[in-house]
Amino acid sequence: MACARRLGLPADDPVVVADGYSVRVHLRPAPVLTRVVTRGRVLRGDPRPWMEREVAVAAYAARRTDVVVPPWHDPGPHEVDGLEVSLWSWVEVVPGTVAPQEVALSLHALHRALADCPVPLPPLAGPLADVDAALRVSDDPVLHGAAAVLLPRALTWPRRPLHGDAHAGNLLPTADGPRWTDLEDVCVGPVEWDLASRTHDERTRRAYPGHLDVTRLQECRDLRTLQVLAAVLLDDQPDDQPGDQPDEGLRGRLEADLAPVLAAAGATGRPGAGPQASLGT
Repeated sequence: MACARRLGLPADDPVVVADGYSVRVHLRPAPVLTRVVTRGRVLRGDPRPWMEREVAVAAYAARRTDVVVPPWHDPGPHEVDGLEVSLWSWVEVVPGTVAPQEVALSLHALHRALADCPVPLPPLAGPLADVDAALRVSDDPVLHGAAAVLLPRALTWPRRPLHGDAHAGNLLPTADGPRWTDLEDVCVGPVEWDLASRTHDERTRRAYPGHLDVTRLQECRDLRTLQVLAAVLLDDQPDDQPGDQPDEGLRGRLEADLAPVLAAAGATGRPGAGPQASLGT
């Protein structure tokens, strides 16, 4: 609210629309959404570089395509009471889900819009940062073994601008068509990374109008699994928020999914084997 007052925005009836990695508030009646990183601050530290990249890339994309939620005209990030706040144009979400073909076409449109983006971007920012953070605090053998295999491989992949976290929850159905949002993980990497989420099925991948390397797609899916395992393990650390409990069932499923990675590479899963020093995020 302090940010709204500072910018002269009417916000007499604010409503929280999401509270997870970040808190998102619709500043009703203004057509503006604010995002304040909360849990993400615990996982990744200073959110400002991530937010600055997100705003810059989203603004660039919004000038070239209508498949992304545009930043507000003064998006920030602003600092209010010690917290960074970014402002976004409000879009009305309609009931339903986005069909697989629309997911694929909208993602391809976003990739085309970002092809020549001049904003300097790190390689695979989200997974490398999250896995590195988990490697520093957890001795989980599957985490370390899979990281020793996947992280060096990931740093050799092709690099082009990507959404970075293109799961179905970050694609909003609107009356004017689907809109991609939450670009805080924007990065460079292979196009297969943006199609590696478990929320995308084969229909989406078949409908994507571009070549996909099947082997690299599986490697990206393995890295995505490793990223989720890292998040689960970070939830299990003593400095986490009170009341959070690790999902042991999910952890077991993720570790089972990564077993073929270790088996194929002959990895031992020895703690400390992860290449932390090579992470250039």
